[in-house]
Amino acid sequence: MGHIFTLINLSAPIIVSGLLRLYIEWRKNEDLRKKVENEKVSSELQFLKTQLNPHFLFNSLNAIYSLSVKNSNRTSDAIISLSELMRYMLYEADNDMVPLNKELEYIKNYVQLQRLRLSDSANVKLKISGEDKGKKVPPLLFISFIENAFKYGTDFKGRTYVNIILLIEEKTIHFKVENKIGAHRGHNKNSGVGLENIKNRLKLLYPNSHELKITNTGEMYLVDLILQL
Repeated sequence: MGHIFTLINLSAPIIVSGLLRLYIEWRKNEDLRKKVENEKVSSELQFLKTQLNPHFLFNSLNAIYSLSVKNSNRTSDAIISLSELMRYMLYEADNDMVPLNKELEYIKNYVQLQRLRLSDSANVKLKISGEDKGKKVPPLLFISFIENAFKYGTDFKGRTYVNIILLIEEKTIHFKVENKIGAHRGHNKNSGVGLENIKNRLKLLYPNSHELKITNTGEMYLVDLILQL
């Protein structure tokens, strides 16, 4: 019996040392796995953002072109709005997070550009309420939903109905945008790029802290997004 205890006592340091080495090796592998996973997510997010930026530049230039063709005196205002959009995209959108107030300014400039482009924008509404100070969000997070609403929210008479609501609370942002489903219902292989982009970004950025509900009644299209900050 004494020999058994002696053997256990002699073996214990070896066992503990082996277990410690196994733990250290596991930690190294776990840290490496997390690093690779984080780099993969970062790479995917960067790809999604580079896909997004040309998409919005193209649509904004189309808006200004339509004004210039009509010799509209609003063309210069539209160019100023676009310059503010581009400034944000060049100097802010490469950051992982941006101040919420800057993202809201970007949205305001985008909506203003669309109002200048539209022949009837009486039913284009943007309401922002709550305190944005000290809060940050990933750049260009909401704009795909807004752009989609303008794209499909114009009826055959040129009237556009788009209603955008942003409610900022202490730990959440509640974003809603709705539009009437207008005359431009045609879909091509690229029409869903913006929406698929933002869905993928939300899954990567807020995997367990967002709720997204999209409703299509045939007459109205509603996006309802809640972010946990």
